[in-house]
Amino acid sequence: MAKIMVIAGGDWQIELIKKAKKMGHTVICSNLYENSPAFPYADYCEVANVLDKEKNLEIAKKYMPDAVISDQSDIAVPTVAYLNEKLGLKGIGTDLASLFSDKSKQRVFCKEHGISVPDFKLCKSWEEAADFLKQYKKAIIKPIDSQSSRGVFTVSSEDDIKAHYEETLSWSNVRKEFLIEQYVGGDEFTIDGLVVNGKYHPMTISIKEMYKSNPNVSKMQTYSWFNSEYDYDKMREENRKLIETAGIPFGLTHSEYKCENGKFYLIESGARGGGSNLSGKIVPFMSGVDNYEYLIRQALGEKVELPKFNKEYLENHFSIMRFFDFGKGKIKSVVGRDILETNPNMIDFQLEVKPGQILEDLKYGRMRPGHFIIGGTDFELLKKQMNYILNNVKVVFDE
Repeated sequence: MAKIMVIAGGDWQIELIKKAKKMGHTVICSNLYENSPAFPYADYCEVANVLDKEKNLEIAKKYMPDAVISDQSDIAVPTVAYLNEKLGLKGIGTDLASLFSDKSKQRVFCKEHGISVPDFKLCKSWEEAADFLKQYKKAIIKPIDSQSSRGVFTVSSEDDIKAHYEETLSWSNVRKEFLIEQYVGGDEFTIDGLVVNGKYHPMTISIKEMYKSNPNVSKMQTYSWFNSEYDYDKMREENRKLIETAGIPFGLTHSEYKCENGKFYLIESGARGGGSNLSGKIVPFMSGVDNYEYLIRQALGEKVELPKFNKEYLENHFSIMRFFDFGKGKIKSVVGRDILETNPNMIDFQLEVKPGQILEDLKYGRMRPGHFIIGGTDFELLKKQMNYILNNVKVVFDE
């Protein structure tokens, strides 16, 4: 069969590699660390920084893959596109990769094409950001091309900007600039989609609940096809306009919106699936469609047909992704793991905290101490199971 190169080798690339292997392909995986979590699942493993395009190109030339792909990683998207162009393989192109990884370019594109985004300014210094803040009581500063909410801060004063902007800048990879944007209130949402032959297909939507200790990081995402309070059909069409206007030819997409006074504002959109196994586990469960098979087959240049969706299936499946919120301190013991292992509606979970580990203030998404994903056709039952898990899966801290 074919040789597939997967850029990035963290936890969230495991399902993609497993799928490629199940389809009979040979997998080469590159990542920064020798003990990368996804390496045991690949046939060949190479150590390289995801951001190092030339090193990854050197590896690719060594193996000559038939396709280069990744998922659930914003910073991998430009490298994947670069390798595909250099090797003459099927990809989305470096221009689109930049548009869907550089938040400043995406903001400008949206403004030009009538897609609602918060007011914003690209900055190199705290003074530029402070000048923008004069227009608003509250704003958000963020890197232009990071992930997992690294370097994202809510600011409401010049002192706030001074306190955080250097860390924000440190997470910008392609160039040392950062965004400040108008704070938009209201609830926040995710929408994941699949592009087949240039046509966008929405797969699932979630409404978020954020951590009280850090309102820029999601604590819970609830997935359903409809919501009685919000017009999900409108969001699906807004996202279709974005993806098809940009011209993504194929692959997975993950977008985030906020809704204020009935209006949806795009917060960001990536040319990859959602992290924490959203695209690897939740999307196929919620949609009934194997999105990874579509990604791999299209990357290989195979002819594929449009996915067939079952409306009754879509409307009667629900899922909850809930991240743990154990607090701070040095862990003495962890209890309740067996509850996660035996839950009949468990789709996936991650609980890697261990005795002796110190849990700190939550600065960005990758610091969350674990999560679980449950799914089924009875939403009320899922909520009861979630509460049972939260009440019984705990960590005990040293006094």
